[in-house]
Amino acid sequence: MSEPIRVMVMAVGSPLGQSIMKALLASGLPVSLFLTDISSLAAGFYLEKKAVSLILPPVKSPEYASALKEQLEAHAIQVVFPVIAQEHAFFGQHPELSASLSLHIVSSPPETFELCSDKYRSMLHLRSRGLAVPDTSLAEEDGMVNDFLSKNPFPVLVKPRFGASSMDVFLVRDARQLGALRQAFARDYLILQEYLPGAEEYTVGVYISRDRAVKRTFTIRRELKFGLSYKGEIIDDPLIGGYALRVCSALGTTYSANVQVRLKDRRPFVFEINPRLSSTTSVRAHFGFNEPEMILRELYPHLGAYSRESRKGKFMRYWEEIYLEGE
Repeated sequence: MSEPIRVMVMAVGSPLGQSIMKALLASGLPVSLFLTDISSLAAGFYLEKKAVSLILPPVKSPEYASALKEQLEAHAIQVVFPVIAQEHAFFGQHPELSASLSLHIVSSPPETFELCSDKYRSMLHLRSRGLAVPDTSLAEEDGMVNDFLSKNPFPVLVKPRFGASSMDVFLVRDARQLGALRQAFARDYLILQEYLPGAEEYTVGVYISRDRAVKRTFTIRRELKFGLSYKGEIIDDPLIGGYALRVCSALGTTYSANVQVRLKDRRPFVFEINPRLSSTTSVRAHFGFNEPEMILRELYPHLGAYSRESRKGKFMRYWEEIYLEGE
């Protein structure tokens, strides 16, 4: 029997970190889990008793690099699943760390992260590749705004140019509201985007292997609340899946990415791309599309090729508590 693979999952106080951990446990692969977070009250620490829990300082801390390296060396970590954007950026800026310790960092190339984090430039890039995207404009100058509004009547979306969260995203219905937002935020903070009406929204998991030979997609028609997919149905739609795959191929993602799509006249339009695993990773794993397992099998061929088949179904999420007795 082969030795367990020593895997670090970061930010397990977040839904995404917990989702990756659940998918790894569901894989049945021989793994030893090492979980990190900045807080001892991270819920992920209490979900798997056999895992080792490690406290790290915040990524922006001057002590972060040395503390992380110490834990990586002490526990002979082989594979690292970064979770939050700052962790992905850190490893992208410090390739010497993974090289010196022979680590596999589960992340897309740094240039892909940089491109996807810029919601304006990524839309221009995809349009230049012939892909349908919502009309998107900077909001810095009055002329830019007026030109955009001449082609896109209200309501329109206003969102931050950089980042991947749902914070500061507004559906703007008139010029008064738009003017107030432009006054409230720095002019270069916001962009304008065409609003794609319709209740149905899709989140597509896209897996592309490092050699680009393996390409898979998994589509969920979802309902969104609190910034997360909280209800959904697994569907098989080659139009949406094929479109999401072309988006990720054009952006150069590696391993897993998440593409969020709406339909306009039955044509898919991407409005958000995250070049990493998403919080629905555990949902996809349950229905036979286990991306952390795919990644480990790709990195360690002796584990054998991934053979699970995707299944249809529905899911919903709910709150659950963890209780720690005493002081």
